[in-house]
Amino acid sequence: MACADGTALTGRCHCGAVTISVPNPPEQVSRCNCSLCRKTGWIGGYWHPDAVTVDAAADALHPYVQGDRMITTWHCRTCGIASHWTPITAPPDRMGVNMRLFDPGDWQHLPVQEVDGASF
Repeated sequence: MACADGTALTGRCHCGAVTISVPNPPEQVSRCNCSLCRKTGWIGGYWHPDAVTVDAAADALHPYVQGDRMITTWHCRTCGIASHWTPITAPPDRMGVNMRLFDPGDWQHLPVQEVDGASF
C-alpha cells in the first residue's frame, strides 16, 4: 500500500512474492543510463539499508552481481522484476529500491536526477 501523504510506502513485484516497505518517499528519484539500469527500466529511490524492509521467502530472491562488483541487484525468482540493490563495495549507508514497485502516483511527481552511469 502506498500513502500519498508522505508516510510509509509499500510496493510489490509483479507476482507479489517480494514486498518492500520504506518509511517515506525519497526526495528525488534517479534515472541512470548504465547498461543495467537501461535494460531493467530501473528508476531508483535510495534509503539507508536499516530503513528498508524486504519481505520475501528465503528462496524468492535471486542475486545478480555485475562486473564492477559494487552492488548486488536482487530480482524476484518468479516474475523477474528487479526489486532492489544492496551494497558490496558501494557506500554501505545507501540501498537502492526500484520505484516501479510502488504506485506511480507516489513518486512520479518527484524531481528526477539523471545519472550518467554509462560514463563510469
